[in-house]
Amino acid sequence: MGHLNFESFPAIPYYDIVELLGESLNAFTYKAEAKDNPGKFFVIKILKRLINSTSQCHFFTQKIERLKIIHDSRAIIPVSFDYSSDVQFIVSPFFPGQPLNVFFAEQQNKISLNDFFNLATELSLGINTIHEAGIIHGGIKPNNILIQAETQAIRIVDFLNPVDIQEISHFIYDRDFVESTLAYTSPEQTGRINHRVEFSTDIYSLGIIFYQLLTGRLPFATADPLALIHSHLAEEAQPIHEVNSEIPDILSQMVAKMCAKEPEKRYQTGIGLYADIVRCMNEYQQTKTITPFILGLRDHTRRVIFISKMVGRDKDVRLVLKEYTKLTLGKGFQSAFISGLPGIGKTRLIQELQQPLVENEGYFTSGKFDQYQKNIPYSSLIQALRNLIRTFLTESDDRVDEWKQQLLAALGGQAKVITDVIPELSVLLGEQADVIELPPVEARNRFNNLLGAFLANLSRKEHPLVLFIDDLQWCDSATFDFLQHLFANTKDYPNLFFIGAYRNNEVGAAHPLSFLLKSIKERGLKPQELRVGALNHQACHEMVAYILDLPLQKTENLAVFLAELTEGNPLFVSESLSWLNAEELLVFSDQGQWQWIMDKIRHSSMPNSVVDMFGLKVKQLGKQTLEIVKTCACMGN
Repeated sequence: MGHLNFESFPAIPYYDIVELLGESLNAFTYKAEAKDNPGKFFVIKILKRLINSTSQCHFFTQKIERLKIIHDSRAIIPVSFDYSSDVQFIVSPFFPGQPLNVFFAEQQNKISLNDFFNLATELSLGINTIHEAGIIHGGIKPNNILIQAETQAIRIVDFLNPVDIQEISHFIYDRDFVESTLAYTSPEQTGRINHRVEFSTDIYSLGIIFYQLLTGRLPFATADPLALIHSHLAEEAQPIHEVNSEIPDILSQMVAKMCAKEPEKRYQTGIGLYADIVRCMNEYQQTKTITPFILGLRDHTRRVIFISKMVGRDKDVRLVLKEYTKLTLGKGFQSAFISGLPGIGKTRLIQELQQPLVENEGYFTSGKFDQYQKNIPYSSLIQALRNLIRTFLTESDDRVDEWKQQLLAALGGQAKVITDVIPELSVLLGEQADVIELPPVEARNRFNNLLGAFLANLSRKEHPLVLFIDDLQWCDSATFDFLQHLFANTKDYPNLFFIGAYRNNEVGAAHPLSFLLKSIKERGLKPQELRVGALNHQACHEMVAYILDLPLQKTENLAVFLAELTEGNPLFVSESLSWLNAEELLVFSDQGQWQWIMDKIRHSSMPNSVVDMFGLKVKQLGKQTLEIVKTCACMGN
C-alpha cells in the first residue's frame, strides 16, 4: 500500500473538488461538483492508502452493488468505487448536513426529549430498512450520521470501511479512533469474544448514541482502548435515569435493552425499537410522562435467535477455568482435551474462557480443522497464529515494536520460514531474507523447531496465551508431529494453555490422537480430559426458557418434549425451536410472547435427528440457491 497526503485539492476525473469536508484515519473527504452536470454535488472519499489487493477492490465494487437494494432516503449509498492514476476514491451523493457529533456539540451536548424522539424514530426506521435489505452497517456512530439542523432530517452514511490490517496498529491507540469508533463498538465486534456479528450489533451502537444524547456523555469514559473493550464486554453502564433524573425510567430501560451484552437480549429489529419509541413519544407529548410498559412487544424477527448464554455446563466450566488459573499463578504449561458428540457444546465451553482472559490481559486464539482439508499441513495452527498476529497488530506502536524485536531474536535469520505461512507476520517483522532449501525431512524438523520457538515467544507471564484447536479428529500428520514436539518440551511454554477439542465418536484406538494422548501420559503429564455429555432435562428446560424469554413453568411441557427428542443436544434443541417457528407451530403473539399447542407439535412431521433437520432445510432451498450452495461447498470454509 502507498500512503497519500494532499496539501492541495487533488485532480479527480469527472469531478471538480469544491472543498475539504473532513479527514478520518483512513481517508480525506471532499465535496465535489460533477463536471458534466454543474450544480450536482457528490462526496468524494479519497483513501489515504492505496489498496493493492485486487480481491479487496472487487469486494468494494460488489458491496456497492449489493447496497443498491436499500431504498430509503435515510441511507446514503455509495455510487461507485473508482481509481485514477495513484488515487482511489468512493463516490456518494452529497447531503447538506453535519455529523451528529458536531450538531450535538453545538447544542452544548443537550437536546430536548422531543428532539430526541424525532432523531430516534428516524434512526430506528433507517436501521430497520438497512437490516431488511440483509445489510449490517457495522459502523453506526455519530460521525456516520448526518443531520440537517433546520429540518432534523438524518442520513446514515459510510457503509464501506476500507481499513487494512497494516493500518490497524495505528488506529486502536489513536485518541480519535477510541472516542469516535471504539466507544460505539459492540462486544462481539471487539474480536475478543466468539459471538457472531449480526443485525443487533447496529442496535447496540445506536443504543450508545441514544445514551449519549440523553445524558450528554458516553456510558464508558476512558481513553485506554483495552479498558474500553473490557467495559463493552463486562461492565454495566450507569442507568440513564440515574445520570439524568429528567429522563423517564422506561426510556432508561429501553436503552439498556439496546445495549445488552448478550446479542439475543437486545432489540432484534429496528421496527420493534421504533414501535417502543413512538409509544414513549406519543404519551410524553400528551402527558409529559411515560407509563412503564413491556418493551419489545413489536420486536419480532420471524425467527428463533441463537443464544450466547451457556446452560448446564457449570462443572465443566469450573474445571477449565481451574486450569487457566494455574497458568496465571505461574504453575507452568497447562493442557486440556475436550471431547463430545457434534453440536454438544465443546466449542461453546471454551468461549467461557474469554471473559477472564480479557480481565487478565491474556490472549486467546483458535483454529479449526476441516474435514476436507486434511491434506493441508498445519492448517489449524496457522489459522490460529494468523489470528493472533492480527491481534498484536492492533496494539500500540511500542508494543508492536516489542513483539517485533522479541520474535526476530527468537527466529534469527530463518524468520522467512514462518512468514511464508503467516503473511501477517511480514507486516510485523518486515521482509525477510530467503533461507536455504532443505530435503523434506530436514525441512519439517526445521519448521517444527522454528514454529515451537515462535509459539514459545507469543506468550508472557503478564499476558498468558490460550491456544484452542478444534476438531482434532481431522488433524493432519504434520500437526500431530508438532504437537508431539510441543508436549515433549512443555518447559519451553510456561505461559501457554493448550486446549484441543474432538468428536469422540470419530476417534478410535487406532486414531493418531489416541496415540498422542497416550504418549503425553507416558511422559508423566496429566492433561485435563473432559467428556462433554448431553444436557439433562433441567438444563434443556433452562435453555428453552431462555431462548423463548419465558418463565420456566410456562415452557415445561415443550422443554420435556424437546429434551427427549434431541437427547440433550444443545444444537438440536435450538434447531428444533427454529424448525417449529418456520412451520408456524411456534408463533410470536400480539402480546409479545411465544405461543404453541403441544398436540400439534406432537403430531407434526418433525425430524428426529439434527442431520435430517439440516437435510430438510437444504431440500427446501430454491434450485438457483441450491446451485450456489453447492459451489460454495466446493470452495470450502
